[in-house]
Amino acid sequence: MDSLNDEQLVALARQGNVTAFNHLTERWEASVYRFVLRVMGNREDARDACQDALMKAFLNIGRLREGHKFKSWLHHIALNVCRDRFRAAGSRVEHLPYEDEGQDEGRVAAVRAQDHSPEGDAETSHLADLLDRMLARIPVEQRTAILLREYHGFSSEEIAEITGVPAATVRTRIFYGLRTVRRQLTAQGWN
Repeated sequence: MDSLNDEQLVALARQGNVTAFNHLTERWEASVYRFVLRVMGNREDARDACQDALMKAFLNIGRLREGHKFKSWLHHIALNVCRDRFRAAGSRVEHLPYEDEGQDEGRVAAVRAQDHSPEGDAETSHLADLLDRMLARIPVEQRTAILLREYHGFSSEEIAEITGVPAATVRTRIFYGLRTVRRQLTAQGWN
């Protein structure tokens, strides 16, 4: 089943093949978890929300008509789970630095170290932590759009499907969010 694409696995899962759904889960769970962790702000809530999203996807796989869109559909479900949790909690989440079990895959590409000296690594780590704090300060809609594009590689059109807003709105949110982050970084002395 590893050689099957998402569309083929979704078709099998829609017919009740649990193994096919498990392969989809294995393929996309880490991406969803990293996204939810950034949105929710802490690991425990992120794990719970990720599990809720996967369960909802399993229960509703029959509703997904375009199997090739499984990844964006799953992220859409995860975003809705996060929104529901925010509403239920009257939410004000504490955003923690994004480092889970030693993985730094979710960092913005521009922050990745090109200089692997101890000084370069320390500077990159400091900048990455600073970026995490800056992202936590912008509105959740802007943060979500930036995370989905920069950390998960979704296009504006895919983000529009996930968030339920027009692609032009997604691009605007990304523009204003990144502009705010750039201003905050400049104020911190980063050029």
